[in-house]
Amino acid sequence: MKTNIHHYSIMRKVSARVLALAALSCSLLQSSFAQNQYWDTYGNRPVLIEQVNNGASQTLKFVSFEDGMLVAELEGGVGTVALPVSESMVSTLRLSLDTATAYNMFRSGNYTGSIKLLRPQAYPLIKFAQVPETFTTLHVAVRTLIESLIRAGIYPEAEDILTRISLDKADIKYSQTAIELLNAYITAGDYDAAARLAQSIPVEGKYAANIRPIVDTADALRAAGQYDAVIPLYQTIETIVTEDARKNVRMWLAYSLVLADRLDEANLIIEKLEQPATKDRLFSLYQLLLGSRAHSAKDYSKALDMLTRGFVRAQTSYVWVPEMLFLIGDCYAKIEDNTAAHNVWTEIATLYPSSPWAARAEQSLEQLTTTK
Repeated sequence: MKTNIHHYSIMRKVSARVLALAALSCSLLQSSFAQNQYWDTYGNRPVLIEQVNNGASQTLKFVSFEDGMLVAELEGGVGTVALPVSESMVSTLRLSLDTATAYNMFRSGNYTGSIKLLRPQAYPLIKFAQVPETFTTLHVAVRTLIESLIRAGIYPEAEDILTRISLDKADIKYSQTAIELLNAYITAGDYDAAARLAQSIPVEGKYAANIRPIVDTADALRAAGQYDAVIPLYQTIETIVTEDARKNVRMWLAYSLVLADRLDEANLIIEKLEQPATKDRLFSLYQLLLGSRAHSAKDYSKALDMLTRGFVRAQTSYVWVPEMLFLIGDCYAKIEDNTAAHNVWTEIATLYPSSPWAARAEQSLEQLTTTK
């Protein structure tokens, strides 16, 4: 009975966190929508498209895209008609856009000029982002606007547009554009925005190519201390990867739960994991997981032993090695072996200068020098 009550308590805590994150996410998105004056000005304008069929042509005023159907307003505004979308049907449509100058500006790096010309033309097209990719003119206009905004550093507007597109129903090229923005947020150090955007990028089915960039994002967020933001990313990936990869993802999930001080949840996963053989690549990661748990419990000697066992079995190419070295250095610092801590942290900065853990190590070195 105690076990059931304990499990129920854990689930209540998890649910509360999920609801809080969902409410915060909705609040942020609504705030972002309200601030986008360009959507208010251009977004709901109808789109005039010429349909050419067997030599005959007519101009249709499309107003929305719903349930796979293009909705066109009847002449005189007396009603609407829904047309089923197929690639053959889309091939008869002609969208007249004057975008050549904007594209040339984009290619030459004049993103501000490109944005100014594309906004009134591309915003009305956003609501049609799910139509087949064969409608090239439409998609290129929308994506070029988003990419121009990203490269001009106007990230909130770019994200606002992406949130208006169902990325899990649109072509994967929109996901790739979202990943470009995701990387820009990380480079700018805006980890809250990166975490928010990462959760909207699909990874299942035909979007499986997005898994690798999301895992890279999780690494960057974890290094920045955004542990709670990383956890839902791993939880999503865990459900869709192959069984061989699932053990790896579960270790990272449990590790992130440990770092987030959610030990009850982490232990539920750790207890079901089998220790990999010492020759197995995952043995080192498993030792990082156990060592981090001991570190969280302030048992630094035990943590140091586990982490060192994992390190000697690791190859320098393993992505978690800088992270493991950082924790080893922190264990030395906690047991007041400052010389060893200094040497380990210096090694991170030397061997892995581009790793986010190098920056963490440099900060720790400064604190170590200050406290001497």
